[in-house]
Amino acid sequence: MKPASRNRSQRQAGVGLIELLISMMLGLVLTCALVIAYVSGSQALRNAQAQGQMNEDAQIALSIVTHELRQAGYNPRRDAAGSKNDLGQGNWSLRACDTGFTGKSVGQPGISDLTCNASGGGFAFAVAYEADLSSGKRTSTGLPMDCTGSGVRAVPAGASFYIMQARLQVTNNALTCRGSGNLSGPQALAENIESMTATFAVADPAGGDNLSVKGYLSASEINAATTPGLASLPLPEDRWNKVVAAHICIVVTSENVVLTDLAGPNGKPSYQDCGGAKALISDGRLRRAYRATVLLRNHGVGYS
Repeated sequence: MKPASRNRSQRQAGVGLIELLISMMLGLVLTCALVIAYVSGSQALRNAQAQGQMNEDAQIALSIVTHELRQAGYNPRRDAAGSKNDLGQGNWSLRACDTGFTGKSVGQPGISDLTCNASGGGFAFAVAYEADLSSGKRTSTGLPMDCTGSGVRAVPAGASFYIMQARLQVTNNALTCRGSGNLSGPQALAENIESMTATFAVADPAGGDNLSVKGYLSASEINAATTPGLASLPLPEDRWNKVVAAHICIVVTSENVVLTDLAGPNGKPSYQDCGGAKALISDGRLRRAYRATVLLRNHGVGYS
């Protein structure tokens, strides 16, 4: 009986130390793999959510900018003689500054009164056009709405048409607008917009067919005392009145911090800015440049 009892004891012996260590190592490896998979999945989800929000913000901002630029100069003929209404802007219907408009001018009534900052401020543009009561939003009293939702009254009083003005720029990480219904303060229209830039295609009447475009120029180049290649348009307002297209670029940021590895082996994360250069990211927020080309339907060649 003793040999049988010894065999049973051997068969009932517990797990050895080596087997236990191997089991613990396998469990640890599996746990680490699950943790890494969870963290990676969470990071990918945060990135995807941030990219989705950025795409929405960019779509809203570019649609607003596109709408206002396309309206620039809209002024349909009203009388039998074919004359157009006076928009009261000193023959300006579009104006832009790479450094923003001066603070003392933003509350003045006309685009012709605007001047550019000496430096800083960021890109800004202003447009003027006749408000159309047949389309767009109106207030409860039947007045056309400007970009801020304020009603625009007829100017001068008693006139049968309405002068719409919009001034857009990026302020405090948002695309803002001052409308002619209330020029005293900007209203945010799209959030998480870090910057906006633009270049403009100017048609040169000296091109023979009146369709010769001198490439895309910055606002500073158009505002200069003279612009090379545009001798037939000696004044800035002459050049702005011949702008036929605009190339817009905005940089959108994620609302929250998404990137956590800001000092990895490959250096800081980066994105391609509006100038096509590599820009480093230091605050952990995703960034992306979005672009759009806008044809100014009521402006430039063939329209005066």
